[in-house]
Amino acid sequence: MNKNYKNTIIVSLGTLLEWAEFTFFAYMIDYLSRIFFPVDNPDLARLKIYGVFATSYFMRPVGAIFFGHIGDKYGRKPPMIVSLLLMSVATFAIGALPTYESFGTLSSFLLIVFRMMQGFAVGGEFNGATVILTEYNKKYPFLAGSWTSFASAAGMVFGGIMATVVTKVDPINCFGFWRFPFLLSSVLAVLSIYMRKDMDETEDFCIAKENNSLFKFPIIAAWKHNKTGLLCTAVFSMFVSVYVYTGNIYYKTIAVNIGHLAQDQATFALTIGVGFNTLLIPIFAMIADKYDGYKLCEKGLLGALFLSPLIMYSATSGDFLYTVIGQLIYGLIDAIVSATFFTIIVKQFKTGTKYSGTSFAWSVTTAIFGGTTLIANEFLTLKT
Repeated sequence: MNKNYKNTIIVSLGTLLEWAEFTFFAYMIDYLSRIFFPVDNPDLARLKIYGVFATSYFMRPVGAIFFGHIGDKYGRKPPMIVSLLLMSVATFAIGALPTYESFGTLSSFLLIVFRMMQGFAVGGEFNGATVILTEYNKKYPFLAGSWTSFASAAGMVFGGIMATVVTKVDPINCFGFWRFPFLLSSVLAVLSIYMRKDMDETEDFCIAKENNSLFKFPIIAAWKHNKTGLLCTAVFSMFVSVYVYTGNIYYKTIAVNIGHLAQDQATFALTIGVGFNTLLIPIFAMIADKYDGYKLCEKGLLGALFLSPLIMYSATSGDFLYTVIGQLIYGLIDAIVSATFFTIIVKQFKTGTKYSGTSFAWSVTTAIFGGTTLIANEFLTLKT
C-alpha cells in the first residue's frame, strides 16, 4: 500500500474514534443526564449535562498550545500519539465511571474531570490530523484536507448508530449498555496508537527543520506572520460550532421535546443525515480539486445562511420523514463546506506555525461558541 494512503488511514482512524465517542455522548445527553444528574426537573438535568459538555471545550485551547508547540517544533508525529493516548484513557474512565446512584456528586465531578481531559487531548488531535494529512498529499489538496471532515462525519455515524441501539434496547438504563461504546472506543484508540507509531514524519516539516525555518515560540510566530490564517480558522470554527451543533446535535432535542418523536427515531434520523453527509464529503472534495474549491465553499456557506431556518423547522414537525429531510439538507450543506474549508485554512500558514496556529484559533473559537451553543439553544427553547 502507498505510504501516503496508509498514513491517511492511520490518522483518520483516530479522528473517527474521537468523533464517534463525542457524538455518542452528545446524542445520549437526555439519557446521561438522568444517570449523572438525577433531579425532578429534566430540563435542569439536561442543562447540567450540557454544562459538562461545555467544560471540555474550555480545555481545548490549553491542549492546542501544548500539542501545537510540540507539533511545530519537534514534529507532527509525537503529539498525534500522545493526544490519542490521553483521549483513550479518559474515554475508558467515563465508560467505567460509577453513576450518581452509587457515587453521588463525586460521579458528576469525575465526569467533568474526564471530559476536560478529553477536551485537552482534542485540542492537539483534531487540527493536527488536518495538518499532517495535507502535508502528506500535495497532488489533491482538497481531498487530503477533507479526510478530517470525512473521518469526523463517519465517527458521527458510528456514534449515532451506537446511541440508537442503546436507547432502543436499554431505554431506562436497566443493564448499563451505555458503557459499552465508551469502553470499545478506548480499546480501538489504543490499537490506533500502536499503528501511529510507524507513521513517517512529513516532508514539509523535515525540510523546514533542515532549513532552520522553525520558530522558538510557534504560536507567537503565527500571530506575527499569519493573522489572516488565524482569522480564517476562527471564522470556520464558529461556523462548525453553531451550524453543526445546532443543525445536528440540538436538532435531536427539538425533534424529541417539541416534535415528540421517540428517542430512537430521532437518533436514527440524525444518523441518516450524517451518513449522507459522510458520503458526499469526498465527492465534493474531488470536485473542489478539479474546479474551484473556494467558490464551492462560498456556495455552501450561503446555503447554510438561507436554508437553516427550514432545517430547524423540520425538527418540529413530529413527522419522521420530514425530520429526515431536514437532516439531508443539513448534510448536503455541511458536506460542501467541510470538503473545502480545512484546506483553505492550512494554506494560510507557514510550515512552522501551521499546527499551533490552526489548533489554537480553532480551539479558542470552539470553546466560545461550541461549548455554549447547546446551552444557548436550550435557554432559547425554554423561553418559547
